[in-house]
Amino acid sequence: MAQAQYIKDLYENEGLSLRQIAERTQHHFDTVQKYAYQDNWNQPATPTASRREFLAMGDYIKIVDEWLEQDEREPRKQRHTITKVFKRLQNECGYTGSYNSVKRYYHYKKESMKQFRESYVPLAHPAGHAQVDFGDFKYYDELGVGHTGHALIVAFPHANTGWMQVFPSENQECLLEGLKRIFHHIGGVPICVRCDNMTTAVAQVLKGTERVLSDGFHRFMLHYRFAAEFCNPNKGNEKGSVENKVGYTRRNMLVPVPTITDFDAFNEGLLRLCDDDHEREHYQHGIPLKELWEEDKRVLLALPEYEYDVFRYDALSVNKDGFIKVDTAKYSLSPELYGKMVQAKIYFDKIEVFHDHSLLKTFRRSYTRDEKVYDWRVYLPTLVKKPGATEHTEFFHQMPQLWQKHLKSTHGRERKSALMLLSEIVSDGNEALSDDVLELAGEYGRMDSDSLRQCYLFISKPENNPAPLQLATEPPLLNYRPDLTVYDGLTGGVAK
Repeated sequence: MAQAQYIKDLYENEGLSLRQIAERTQHHFDTVQKYAYQDNWNQPATPTASRREFLAMGDYIKIVDEWLEQDEREPRKQRHTITKVFKRLQNECGYTGSYNSVKRYYHYKKESMKQFRESYVPLAHPAGHAQVDFGDFKYYDELGVGHTGHALIVAFPHANTGWMQVFPSENQECLLEGLKRIFHHIGGVPICVRCDNMTTAVAQVLKGTERVLSDGFHRFMLHYRFAAEFCNPNKGNEKGSVENKVGYTRRNMLVPVPTITDFDAFNEGLLRLCDDDHEREHYQHGIPLKELWEEDKRVLLALPEYEYDVFRYDALSVNKDGFIKVDTAKYSLSPELYGKMVQAKIYFDKIEVFHDHSLLKTFRRSYTRDEKVYDWRVYLPTLVKKPGATEHTEFFHQMPQLWQKHLKSTHGRERKSALMLLSEIVSDGNEALSDDVLELAGEYGRMDSDSLRQCYLFISKPENNPAPLQLATEPPLLNYRPDLTVYDGLTGGVAK
């Protein structure tokens, strides 16, 4: 305080400039300015640290501030330590001060940033408002292979209720299909849905709360008439209710790790589990969740008259091998379509392919990277022209087992005829009869192409089979026993 009084006296009574006072007292210019201009000498109401306590670092404070503030946007493991700050100041900025000065300011700045970091305020949760989010989980397929699944959660914070649907991906088709199923299960639509800026819903984040919505999500939102709110970037706390619900449902409904062979059936079971879970008491109000849910349910929007068909269209070109590509998977069409454009109607679980307004093929949708989804049937016309390549194709193992065995036993013209017959069976829509044809021919011991064709016609067109001859009377029994020894004379023998 004596030094502060001395500075004030030099400034007020002796009329020295701030620069002159700094030279005489050997204090930093900022220190001189502080006490020369100070009019309020009351002690602070609360003990707080001040940047002016670190004036020994001078202009280096601004540099350290910039580094530490930038750190807030970087991964935690790649942020500055005290030693790193000290070394950078020495090597890059010519700092000659002490390590302790840097250390004290480092801790002060860190604490200051912590205190002024945006605090979380409890948000009101009106009835009928929902929050949406995805969470990852593990599941096994029918072969016991582990996969990463994606659980869509729709939570209603007012009642602390929630419903879950699981999918193999987080794409737009999965998002909208999950929302649609939950809306129809609960019998209404939330007034407003809050979610983060998922690319399946938001095409572009603009200033403030403005968003450019993706076409598919916008169309879905208009159909069901709900409003949408989106969190500020990197602000998951703004939908904290659904964040908690993701963890809760995963721990209680996906443990132990489930085996999923049919997503539709599994999701039906999940909806029932979620309903049963609402029998428990609310953590705060002490009454069952289902009673609070009635308040939400009363204000839900009515379901639209027409159910929304969740899919998207895409125009695709067929490559020289007869494949089209959707996301990372390839789907086989006929090589004869090489270079032509087809239209794909893409659902979350299947893909319908059209050409010239006619349905060509329906595939299961694959979520395995770089998988090739074959349909051996479409290659039969090509194999008829190149029968020798049959066993060497990637889809040969997908053919019926009996036909694989039969085709391996044939060669040349015989194999070509067999492929022509199989192609005819498939084009007639009688694929289910293909094995029956071989089994019937095997019973007669005739596996040539003509016999196989006769067996196919016999099975597939029973109306053309001749009916047994109907006789008016029973035929007479003949006791006819010719003596064949007379023919011995014709061969040089002796006739009796």
